[in-house]
Amino acid sequence: MQAHTAEHLPKYKKIQLGGYYTPEKLVTRVYNSIQPYLLNNKKNVVIFDSAGGCGAFLVNISKNDYRIADCDGEACAFLRQRFDANKVFRTNSLIEVHRDKYSIPSTAFLIIIGNPPYNDMTSEFRNGEKGKILCDEDLRDRDLGVSFLKSYNKLNADIVCVLHPLSYLIKETNFKRLRDFRDNYRLIRGEIFSSALFSGTGFGKFPIVVAFYERNTEGMTFDYIKSFRFNILDSDKTFVLSDFKTTDGYINKYPPRKNDLKKSPIGLYYYTFRDLNSLKKNTSFITKEHPNGIVVTLENFYKYSYLYSLKSLFNPEDAWLYGNLSPLVRIEDVERNKELYISYAIKTNRVFGEMGSFISRKIAEFYKIRIDNTGPVDKIEKTIKNRLNKLVI
Repeated sequence: MQAHTAEHLPKYKKIQLGGYYTPEKLVTRVYNSIQPYLLNNKKNVVIFDSAGGCGAFLVNISKNDYRIADCDGEACAFLRQRFDANKVFRTNSLIEVHRDKYSIPSTAFLIIIGNPPYNDMTSEFRNGEKGKILCDEDLRDRDLGVSFLKSYNKLNADIVCVLHPLSYLIKETNFKRLRDFRDNYRLIRGEIFSSALFSGTGFGKFPIVVAFYERNTEGMTFDYIKSFRFNILDSDKTFVLSDFKTTDGYINKYPPRKNDLKKSPIGLYYYTFRDLNSLKKNTSFITKEHPNGIVVTLENFYKYSYLYSLKSLFNPEDAWLYGNLSPLVRIEDVERNKELYISYAIKTNRVFGEMGSFISRKIAEFYKIRIDNTGPVDKIEKTIKNRLNKLVI
């Protein structure tokens, strides 16, 4: 078994444990980040990987005082062959979280490193194969990775340098769930890479960040994250959240609530979405009422035509980087070019062919456009693609 793989784990175990182990180039990023602290705190530093896997993060720094833990028996057996067995702990690192559990002195300068599991337990995978999180009550969260971040605060770590999904930071609802961690730590450096670097993670790629945090009682706010400049691995580009305009506040992405209109006057609905990834994955226009259906009206039809165009035609080279954001938009473009997006939707979405011409004519009359005069589909597609490319310039 190699330190940078999880070959001993079958696929279902990888899913349950979040056990996709770390490529060496990412381990090196973490090592380089903590190196100055090892030099400055030689006698008092303890390095801890609480989800150690095969020990990749400790290979080059085991001459320092360290601790390593994992819940997997085979991984721990392997670790005891490579490291001091007295410093290897087979345990659930989210239960009874305290320094004493790992014989870490309260006075030690604690550096936590690693690639903790991340697993959204609300996501479906083969009818619940992901299992259930067992943890201290104050660490509980639907995502295993968020629970691990909270555990670092409970251990009173001085430095945290770990890999985790970028969505923990750039989605405000996720950021709020970090609670005590966000209140006591500040992001100092962040380097983003694609989950494609991990083998066996499937086709849905998403951004992960090598995140370096220092303990800081001022913590961090979402405004701090919005203006934070992330580097991108193996690229000269950077990523700043505030540089991107999304559909939040402009296009509704949720099914009707209690007092909202529930039945579409034109018999059209749009399937709900959380972010660009789900917009791409889910279906678009539907003709039957559905618990996940957003009500489409004549007045908002052009906005959902834009979303359908974005879903179909927005394919930038680094699409994985934007997948956790709400759909991107240039509002002035959509407002000025309603005819373009409406024409594309009506001409290419099969729903409008199945509904007959009545609804299409009604939409065209409302917007005072003539669908037949908008040109061939390939020309419309080319025009839209050129406009969508400007979303990420």
